[in-house]
Amino acid sequence: MALNIRIGTRGSKLAMVQTDYVNELLKKEIKNQDTKIQGNNNDITTEIIKIKTVGDKDQNKKLADLGIGVFTKEIDKSMLLNETDIAVHSLKDVPTLWSDELIIRSVPPRESHNDLLIWKKDRELNVFQDDIIVGTSSIRRAAFLEVRYPNLKVKLLRGNVQTRMKKLEEEEYDAIIMAEAGLNRLNVSLENYNYEVLDMLPAPAQGAIGIATRKADKEINEIVELLDDKKTHIEVLAERSALKEYGGGCQAPFGALAVYDTEENVLSLTCDLVFEAKGKKVLVSKESFVYCDVDDFEKGMDLGKSLGKLLKDNENEILGIRPSQ
Repeated sequence: MALNIRIGTRGSKLAMVQTDYVNELLKKEIKNQDTKIQGNNNDITTEIIKIKTVGDKDQNKKLADLGIGVFTKEIDKSMLLNETDIAVHSLKDVPTLWSDELIIRSVPPRESHNDLLIWKKDRELNVFQDDIIVGTSSIRRAAFLEVRYPNLKVKLLRGNVQTRMKKLEEEEYDAIIMAEAGLNRLNVSLENYNYEVLDMLPAPAQGAIGIATRKADKEINEIVELLDDKKTHIEVLAERSALKEYGGGCQAPFGALAVYDTEENVLSLTCDLVFEAKGKKVLVSKESFVYCDVDDFEKGMDLGKSLGKLLKDNENEILGIRPSQ
């Protein structure tokens, strides 16, 4: 019996690069597996299905105004309706509160987690002193800029990578913020630009691809699981668990970065939160670590939960909010 794996994805250039990457990994693993993994299938094929999301259709509003899962929910719905079998997501876009029927089954190796501030090479800008109009659509980036780079003023910037770079070229902005991972995956050269890695923690799971499946689909899950990079997986689980416990969605001014040391078997996690108290932005930072095996995902999630709770309690304490009984 033949098996055709239908892969749901957005149709943007970056999404397609990520999906093609996953598709090639799938084909390679399928080819390498013996009949035990393939079951009774004589043939396994893949098919890519493009799906437009709310975030793709509306390029003018702030992402926060479009709701939760603006780049994922239509794709996830297609899995629930059995129109697709797996989904390829930029994992930072996947809500931490999600469908009970779906799961992030596999996370391939992570790309860069950095945020870059980019400006044209013919412009001399002092990132720490000059008044600079910066393009971004991220609440997190805007909040961290206000704290760490108060001279940078945010102006809404939406669109794909090519659109954003074009707007920078046309000088609609002095500089723009881009995720280094997307630039690397698209092979975008920055030789004609100046850039600096911003001093801020990334969004939880930034730079990582999440491959989602239906929990009940045993055959598909066995195949997709072969693509999992345990080190990346436990890191992003810790980051996303911290955000989930704190209670913010993927647009919250919340940064997190976990690093697993494969030599010492230590998972370290740092989280930053920005919130407003008495009319001023406040930055709170927490960090911790745990000894664990690279595939001990429960310990990774527990570490994230502990830091998420610490941040929430700290925020409530500063705001004078009493804990509920």
